[in-house]
This record gives sequence, structure tokens and C-alpha cells, in this order.
Amino acid sequence: MAAGGVRPHARSPEERQLLGNGVSTCATCDGFFFRGKPIAVVGGGDTAMEEANFLTRYASHLYLIHRRNEFRASKIMIDRARANPKIEFVTPAVVE
Repeated sequence: MAAGGVRPHARSPEERQLLGNGVSTCATCDGFFFRGKPIAVVGGGDTAMEEANFLTRYASHLYLIHRRNEFRASKIMIDRARANPKIEFVTPAVVE
């Protein structure tokens, strides 16, 4: 699962193959398809934090992956995500 403020476009044939096959760009649209499964959200802004919190209603566990240790999200959004026991922060990390 991927979330962000701007809908990411697949940059490679491999990415295009994954969209709709375990990778999504719309948490509110597709979250229920991942009910009871671990979910990963990639990003460090307010949208990623908000979608991560939203998706915990479906996820067995949620991994919030960001390339840096610092986030662009507001303090309140980071605090909400950190307070959620289902969210595990994975930083610094890059999804390849």
C-alpha cells in the first residue's frame, strides 16, 4: 500500500505490474482489501501519517516507511501515529 499527497505514477514496468496486485495508491478506496494483513505506507508527510492511522482499522500491523529519520508531517500527526500501537516506524529505509 502506498500513500502520499500526490498520486505516484508507476515509473517502471515492475511498478505497473504491482499496482492493483498488492500495491495501491488510495488508502480510503482500497484499505478494506487488505483487512487482517500487514500494510506498509511509504512517506513522511501529513498525508502518510493520516493514511497510516486510517489504515490501522484494517491492518493487522502497519509499517510506516520513510527514507529519513525526520518527518515533514506536523507534530500532531507524528504524535498520533506514534501513539497508535499498530504502527511501526521503519526509518531510514528506501523501498526498491
